Formats: sequence, C-alpha cells, structure tokens
Amino acid sequence: MKKIYIHILIFVICLLAWSAAGATILKNLYEVGVPVITQDAKERKQAIKQAFEVLLVRVTGKRDLPQTETGQAMIKNARRYVSSFRYEMLELPPEEVVAEATEEPGETDGQTDQEQTEPLLPADQSGQSEEADIEEPPKPTQKLVVTFDEKLVKNKLWKQKLPVWGKTRPSTLLWVAVQDEEKRVLLDASEPTPLLFYFEKQAEKRGVPILFPLLDLEDQININVTDVWGAFKDPIKNASLRYQPEAILTARLFLDPFGSWQTRWTLYQGSDEIDWQENSPDLESAVVAGLDQLADRLAQRYAHISSVQDDSDFLIYISDVKSLTDYVRVSKYLNGLSTIKHAELIQVKGDELVYRLDLRSNPKALKQAIKLGKVLLSAEDPFAPEMSTLSRLNYRLMP
Repeated sequence: MKKIYIHILIFVICLLAWSAAGATILKNLYEVGVPVITQDAKERKQAIKQAFEVLLVRVTGKRDLPQTETGQAMIKNARRYVSSFRYEMLELPPEEVVAEATEEPGETDGQTDQEQTEPLLPADQSGQSEEADIEEPPKPTQKLVVTFDEKLVKNKLWKQKLPVWGKTRPSTLLWVAVQDEEKRVLLDASEPTPLLFYFEKQAEKRGVPILFPLLDLEDQININVTDVWGAFKDPIKNASLRYQPEAILTARLFLDPFGSWQTRWTLYQGSDEIDWQENSPDLESAVVAGLDQLADRLAQRYAHISSVQDDSDFLIYISDVKSLTDYVRVSKYLNGLSTIKHAELIQVKGDELVYRLDLRSNPKALKQAIKLGKVLLSAEDPFAPEMSTLSRLNYRLMP
C-alpha cells in the first residue's frame, strides 16, 4: 500500500503536465456567455438565469429541459450554482454575406451590379427605409461570462435522474455546400463569414466540437462541391479519413425564391447514416436548427443517466503503462469520465495498473465512453470465465 500512496502523490504533483489525447475535451464546458447591455445587478440576475438555461441544455442534451417543472426550478435558483462571472466584449459576425438568392432572368433589368448583389441583412434590419426615423433600442456590445460549479450541477442532475454528457465529446467534421449566387461553393473556414460565425457560435452553445476541412489540394483531389451537395457517401468518407473525426456532417444550404433557407443534413457516425431537412427564415436560424439536431443525436448516444441499481465496484486492468507520464495520463483520464464517480489505484505490477472503479452509470456506458476517448483499447480477458463476484475490464494504453 505504501507504494500505491507514493504513486498517488506523484500523480498529484505531475497532474498539470498531462495533456489529453483522443476525442475533444471541452475545458470550458461549464462556462457560458450571454449578451448584456449594461452591468446592472438586475440585468445580471436575469442573464445568469439565461446562461444557466444554456448550460442545462449543453450538459444534458435535452432541449426541452428548461420548459419542464424540474428545469424551471433549477433555473429559478441558478445563482446558487455560480462560481464566478466576468464581463467581456461581445463577438460580432463579419459584415460580408456568404450567399444571396439567385435572381430570375429579367428581374435585374436596369439595376447596377451593386444593386444585384445587395447584402443579405438580418431579419430585424430589412425594410427599414420607411422607418429610418424610428429610434432603435440599444444593442448589446458586451457579454456576461458565467462559470458554474461543475460538481454542484452534475450532482443535482444525477439526483434528478437527468442525463449528463461529459467533457469528452466526439469531434464532428463539417462539409458545407452553399449556393452562392449562380454557383455552389464549399464553406471555406479560412475566410471569416457570417455563415462560419453562426456555425462556431451554435457549436459552442451546444458544446459540440466541430472542425472544418482545409480545402487544400488534397481535399480538392478527393472531393468536390457536387459530392457534398448530393451527399455522396463514398467520396465524403474517403476525403474525411485524413481528419480522423468521430462523426461527419454534411450540409446543403440554399435560399429559395420565397426567401426561406432550405437545408439538408446528413450525419455519418460509424455505420450509421441519418438524414434530415429544415426550412428556416434566415441563415442563422438554418445553422441553429441543423446543429441542434446534431447535438440532440450525439447526446442521445453519449449522455447517460445515473442508475443506482447499476452502481457497483469494477476492476479495470490497464497494460502498456510504461512511464510516469503514462500513469498520469491514465489516472487523469479515468477520473475525468462522467460515468465514473471515482477511480482508485489498488495495484501496480510491472507495466500494468489495476483500478477499482465506482461507477455512476452502467458498464455499457463506461465502455462506450472509453471507446470514444481513444485513450484505452479493449483487450481480451483470459480470466473472464473465472470472474464471479467482481467484474473485470481489460484495456491497454494506446500510444
């Protein structure tokens, strides 16, 4: 036991030296920013409630939770979960526009090129010419950034039998095709546009890690806009291999003659393929609707409810732990999984570590979380037939 305590002490000292591998770890998952006009206490109180509403959806994956009796009760007492807050400048979307409806022949007669490419304005700015003298209400230029106490929030959710989606989340690669005037183009993440801003803003709000392709020469050889527009699976999956995402999402966006944004989305995850379509009044709403569906589907798979009847001790044997750095990596990883209440090191034998796990959810959820993390690889259990009173899980540390 003395040796074990020494290892634990070294683990604490070296904790900050560890860096995560595998799926994305969202370090600021419990931090939410809300636009505000002033720093007045009354407005701050309301903004904290708004921030906590965002957090509840982000952590549970349940968009309807804020409208339930349980959600309303938690939001009402949002301030008790606050650990700190600060004010920052509000990020605004770029002024340039990504896409415009294609004009029908004959409608542009007598118009200049400048008039034909008039920027697409947000809904609340269109048709203002006749009411230019009406004073607009002030717009937020700052945001209140609230950090909530992770332990308090999670314990409350577990107690209420609500799902909790941990900080380790699958990265989703986005291939986005947009009808841009008379041509279709792929969204280039190297260029700041409103469309890119909307994607990043909503992904942060829902806690969904996203990445965009480089669209470099290799991508141009492997895929084109027609492949994405038509959701052709083979070229999409082949072009995505280099990025090694846990999920792939394709999107097709165009503005119809009636001024609505028509979108089609396809999610690829493993052997699963899911399609859905949306009709939205503006570009931002179109992106929000698409990423909400993405987050909902991922949360259904990875957010788990604490089951008291499943709480039990499990042993996990992890081999190929060859250095102190490896040990720190494993310990940090296990104790960071939302499906584990506590991971206790009970044995060190050569390059193998043995932990006793106090599970918050069932073993299936644990195995699913470990598979997503890409830190541990399942190993065959030669002793499984002999295990009777205590379950044993066998893994090896991936390089």
